[in-house]
Amino acid sequence: MDRLTRIGGAARPWVPLVVLVTLVQAVLALMSRTLPIFGMPLTETGGMPPEAVGQLSSATSFGSMVFFLWGPALLAGVQPLRQLQLGCATAALAMLACAAGRWEGMLLAAFLIGFGYGPSAPAGSDLLMRIVPRGRRATIFSIKQAGVPLGGLAAGLLLPAVAARFGGVTAALATASGLAMATAFALGFWSGTAESTASARGAKPLHDLVLAPVRLLALVLSSPRLRLVTAAGFALGIAQGIVMGFYPVFLSDHAGWSVAAAGAAFALLQGIGVPGRIVMGWLSDRMGEPVRAMAGLCFASGLTMILLTTIGPDSSAAHVGLLSALAGLTVVSWNGVFLTGLAEAAPEGRVGEITAAGTFVLFSGYVVCPLIIQAVFTATEGYTTGLLISGATPLLAGLALIAGHVRHASKPPA
Repeated sequence: MDRLTRIGGAARPWVPLVVLVTLVQAVLALMSRTLPIFGMPLTETGGMPPEAVGQLSSATSFGSMVFFLWGPALLAGVQPLRQLQLGCATAALAMLACAAGRWEGMLLAAFLIGFGYGPSAPAGSDLLMRIVPRGRRATIFSIKQAGVPLGGLAAGLLLPAVAARFGGVTAALATASGLAMATAFALGFWSGTAESTASARGAKPLHDLVLAPVRLLALVLSSPRLRLVTAAGFALGIAQGIVMGFYPVFLSDHAGWSVAAAGAAFALLQGIGVPGRIVMGWLSDRMGEPVRAMAGLCFASGLTMILLTTIGPDSSAAHVGLLSALAGLTVVSWNGVFLTGLAEAAPEGRVGEITAAGTFVLFSGYVVCPLIIQAVFTATEGYTTGLLISGATPLLAGLALIAGHVRHASKPPA
């Protein structure tokens, strides 16, 4: 541990906490990616068409949104690491409910998995914002967010193999649940930097809980910079939500790949996203401005979504692999930059609340857009039109982001 905390002769006591929060992020991400990976067998078991997997993705995102609105106020007196522990335990118990095979139960389980995922953004950001030096925030936040594709990579490689060898989808769901519960148990033993730096505030009265969502969203809308970052995150989230919710099913249903092969391609996408997020955070720190970095990511993400329409039944493995890697580098690599932009623009002492509010707006896209795009897929009897729509949105957002940034930068100081 001493080697981890001393780099170049300078003490970095925040490094163990970054590692811990990143690992928790990875486990929670694994939980949220499990249902899309098994979209084909789960929808079949539930008596639904393959594209109905979008309902599971939306339910998961909706669960996170509910937490973002009320969680920070409801858990104001709970230490951030304890919030992460509760999230892991909630997701672990919910995953087991999917094994019953009823579609309604799967939707409820997906909602609770999303609710358990909720603390990862506000609690993790609050912890890191307190102890990470300003000049390294985008990089460190992106390292934390690299836990998301890392968890997806683990889900894509581990869980289909478990299903194939040890009893089918039920065994895979139980494995995911066990990992999350083990993480919750392990968090109970942490007694490091986090508990000494994170201050717990008193619990909110009932009327404050009722008004919490309104106050949070009003706070985000009151700042031009927060509006820009949040709007860009929403647009980027549309493309990301479609890839995360539909990509394995797209490869199986449209391109004719097996569940295991589609899971491997999904794992490649997630795996490239791990260094991709770190690189994007490092570039943002070098640029000194998350807004400009997000504009570039909007263009890259939109173009990638358009390129995914070239995948078909006759596509070679190399073609699919190349586009999967490109999607990992662009479509899933911007979240750390997004959280940094929110955290740096937040008022003093409001980082957790602001990141929760901004992430709520982002996740609203995760909820609504898979349902809309599912309808487009069904109406057009194919995936091309939906992917094109998903790509056009971040392209337009990139143009708007640049225009808004130039407009605000050109204003003379008051």
